Parts: sequence; structure tokens; C-alpha cells
Amino acid sequence: MIARTTAQTTQAFFEAADRHFEDEEPLLAYDNLWEAAAHALTAVSDARGWPTGDLQDLRTNAERLASEASDHHLRHQFAVAQQFRARFNEGFVERHQLADYCRLMREFVDRMLALLDGYGQVVPQSSQEHAGAARDSLRSAEAEFAAGNLTAGSDRLWQAAVHAVTAVARERGWPSDGHRAVKAAADRLAAGDHAVIAGFFAVQQFHANATHDFMEPDDVARGLPLVQDFVQRALALLEI
Repeated sequence: MIARTTAQTTQAFFEAADRHFEDEEPLLAYDNLWEAAAHALTAVSDARGWPTGDLQDLRTNAERLASEASDHHLRHQFAVAQQFRARFNEGFVERHQLADYCRLMREFVDRMLALLDGYGQVVPQSSQEHAGAARDSLRSAEAEFAAGNLTAGSDRLWQAAVHAVTAVARERGWPSDGHRAVKAAADRLAAGDHAVIAGFFAVQQFHANATHDFMEPDDVARGLPLVQDFVQRALALLEI
């Protein structure tokens, strides 16, 4: 019953956001997208007896869920949700990024609804699931770059690398929760392999570009093959 009610409420928020976008009222749409994510997270938090009194509580709870699953993508989804709450600095968001951000909100809400249905802890993603997510993110990045969306493509490329490294780390029993752990795992994978070292350096450049938007198309053309090779090399190490 809780899951059904939450699903109905979040869907109403998404429908309201769609109407506001159609009416060219993006700030109101952003508010509704944030409310959808916050409502779903609050429902999960309440079911577990976690505090939900303010935004800091929700941040803490999202981090707890991400840590349970070693799921960096969940962290990223909630970070985007907070950007909607901040109204993207009063309306400043590139139009080509919006569809991707809205998709992330729906994915986040779907993940929360799945937790309500399961009435349990977050099930950590397996190595196989991380590997599949790495391949999906890599294809998504390539499509974004082909469409000229450099920041969105950079973000998806970063996600591809994180999933690939996490897949190997989980299979080998290495820490994989958080940026520092992922970097340490990537360093262990490199072990003097200059191609892997160059690949992960390029990965981090794309990660920075997703936020600061400093790369030119020529930079992408040089860095993309390095990251593609890095992801494929990492996935080739899996015993699955």
C-alpha cells in the first residue's frame, strides 16, 4: 500500500512537471521534479525509521542507501535531484541536458519504489550488473557526443568507467564505495600499465568536464578512445 500510494504521488509530480514544461514554466517544473525524488526518498526513509526532518536528513539517507549498494549512480541521481531543488541557479540548464536529467529522476524514483516493494535493504549490484551498466553508459556517452552534448556525454563516460572499475573491484573483494575507493581500485588495475593509466587520467578529465564544461570537441576526440579502451580493458578482467 505504501509503495502504491508513493507511486501515485510521484507520478502526479512528474505529470505536473510535464505540464509546466509545456507551458514554458521550467522553474515550476524543476520544483515538481525535486518533489517527486524527495517524496520517494522520504517514503523509504520513513519505512526504515530514519529521520526526514530536513534536507540534510535526506542527503544522509541517500548516502546510506548508496553505501549499502555501493552504487555511485544513485548518489549522482540524488545530486541531480538537489540541482532541481536549487532550480538550476534559477533556470540555467542547457536544453540538451534536460532530457537526461529528467530520466535520472525517474530512475531514482523507480529505485526507491523498488525498495518499498521489497521492504528490505538495498541489494548491492552484482559485478555482472555493474558491467552491464558500464556498457550501457558507454553507449549513451557515445550517443551524447555524437549529438554534440559534451557535458552530458562526459558524465555518462565517467559513469561507464566507475561501473567498470566497480565491477572488477567487487569481484576481487576490493573497496569500491566512493570516488577515493574507485580511484584506488583503478590504480591497482593499472599496476604500471601505461595504457590503463592514460585511460583513467582521461576518465577524470571527463568527470571534471561534466561539471565545469571546459573541453572542446577536439579534446573529446582525443580522450574518448582512451576511455573506451580503459572500460573495455577493465571489463575484460572480469571472470564472468
